[in-house]
Amino acid sequence: MDPRGEPRSGCISRPRGSRVQKRILVVDDEPAVRFGLRHFFEANGVEVVEAQTCREARELFRGYRPDLVLLDYRLADGTAMDVLPEMRALDPSIPVLVLTAHVSIDAAIQVIKQGAEHFLPKPVELPTLWVMVERLLEAQQTRRQQQALAASRAEELDPFLGGSRAIRELEATARRVLDSESPVLIQGETGSGKGVLARWLHLNGPRGGGPLVQLNCAGLLPQFLETELFGHERGAFTSAVSRKQGLLEVAHRGTVFLDEIGDMDLQVQPKLLKVLEEKRFRRLGEVEDRSVDVRLIAATHQDLAEFVRTHRFRCDLYFRISTLPLHLPALRERSEDIPVIARDMLARLSRELGRPGLELTPQAEAALRAYPWPGNLRELRNVLERAVLLSSTSTLRLDDLRFNHAMARALSASPPESKEPVSEAAELDLTLQEVERRHIERVLAAEGGHVERAARRLGIPRSSLYQKLKSLGLSSKV
Repeated sequence: MDPRGEPRSGCISRPRGSRVQKRILVVDDEPAVRFGLRHFFEANGVEVVEAQTCREARELFRGYRPDLVLLDYRLADGTAMDVLPEMRALDPSIPVLVLTAHVSIDAAIQVIKQGAEHFLPKPVELPTLWVMVERLLEAQQTRRQQQALAASRAEELDPFLGGSRAIRELEATARRVLDSESPVLIQGETGSGKGVLARWLHLNGPRGGGPLVQLNCAGLLPQFLETELFGHERGAFTSAVSRKQGLLEVAHRGTVFLDEIGDMDLQVQPKLLKVLEEKRFRRLGEVEDRSVDVRLIAATHQDLAEFVRTHRFRCDLYFRISTLPLHLPALRERSEDIPVIARDMLARLSRELGRPGLELTPQAEAALRAYPWPGNLRELRNVLERAVLLSSTSTLRLDDLRFNHAMARALSASPPESKEPVSEAAELDLTLQEVERRHIERVLAAEGGHVERAARRLGIPRSSLYQKLKSLGLSSKV
């Protein structure tokens, strides 16, 4: 700040580790000070909310829950001592810095006792203030991550529920790769629990105390995917009005989970390969590389080897990420596990929806086991959640369950994989509409009934696929 107490403008690097824009509440009765601080912090990518009285400070703190508070000691309607106790009571994790133009040892002792992090005399040098703010925000984020980690571990889904041979083999393999730093490729149908397994690998591995950052690559434009992963500098492209930290930086010393990596654009793939091989990357618009330490977990429901053969996925990246492959069996391939999975899922849903103690009748469990589950675990949860919401009794009966039988028929209509070629004579006996119907059914089944993905795979607009589904009498998920 200058001798009058007004901040000097400037731009300093943003707090490391902050993916989401941080928000600071500035409480000061001098408009020039508020303006200067707003200008400085906004130039560094921080959102600023202003208050000039104790009353406004209380209201904004309750309504906005900022990440940090800069509080002038003496205000028109009171002092910092009048608002600090309430702020600490509402959320003690939010740090408060108290500024004053009238230094008093007694006042400093009192505000520190009330929970303020620091008591700073005006004028304060902005670089000094920024260092304090940066450290406090980083410490706060670390505490929140640790709390979230503890909570997530307590409620984390078990990816190995059941006693089938397939799931026991998967668990044994997953435990063997747990402590490795090599990339892991999880393969499995849509809804089979790839994200649950990825979280288990992260939380139970050596990086479990670090961040887990997730990104679904499906449908993302190359530039958006690139800026999400690597970040960008201000002015890197037209809409880049401020610098952005990429997810790789956020995940430093942790894990990056890239879902549907088969949809990653070919332009972005070599940059990801560089991260895996050299542990270095470059933001968009930047001229120097940055170092990063992350473990990659990738997932796909597609055949990446086929993508490599048809030049839709880089061969070098494929071999780099498939060092440790894990295959998640479809739910229909381990039907003996369905009752125990359903009971666990129902217990969680019952608690979430305020209806604890719900149970399944033997007939309902038998129906769950018999259904082929084209949408896998995601569809099972959908069926159970709908039953919990619509049922008025403490027991879920067979009549409470609603299955997508059209999707199941589409799945059963898909021929099993065979090395024998399909008879050309048999194909010639089919009408064009029958050929189209069978192909759409197969694609829908492969995509778990998701119209948007199926349309993309078929190479037609989603609206056109909806029209075809209607004309052919087929049904699917949105």
